[in-house]
Amino acid sequence: MISIELLRRYPFFSMLTDDQLKEIAMIAEEKNYPKQTLLVKENNQATKLILLLEGDVDLIYSGGGEGAISNALVGSIAPGEMLGVSSIIEPYIYISSARATIPVKVVEIDGVGVRALMQADKMLGYALMSNVATAVLERLKYTQVELAAARA
Repeated sequence: MISIELLRRYPFFSMLTDDQLKEIAMIAEEKNYPKQTLLVKENNQATKLILLLEGDVDLIYSGGGEGAISNALVGSIAPGEMLGVSSIIEPYIYISSARATIPVKVVEIDGVGVRALMQADKMLGYALMSNVATAVLERLKYTQVELAAARA
């Protein structure tokens, strides 16, 4: 369990009430990882939603298959941003890997637990999915820019 005050500092959780923050805090834990740690792995079951508190994380996509670009950088996560959003979007499979480029401090939120909270509290579910949609659109924009640059 972590403090609700910790969550309250970050925009991703700003729309939530104290009771909602408390429920999330109860299924979350703070962790530290060294440089080069693979926080989530592409094509694996998405089990955790992660808030980056300190450090920097690269999002890497291999895509698999013959002729695929191996370990292509498709984005980065800065402190205050979320990763592992696949843990609350069906089919709950990570679509990219996330590697710490320097030592990181994170808050890991249990994916199954947060989905249960979202199901039980529709307003909580709406707030989190709205923020996830914003994060996904930002990453899509980054990818479009990278694709355009690669074609030039």
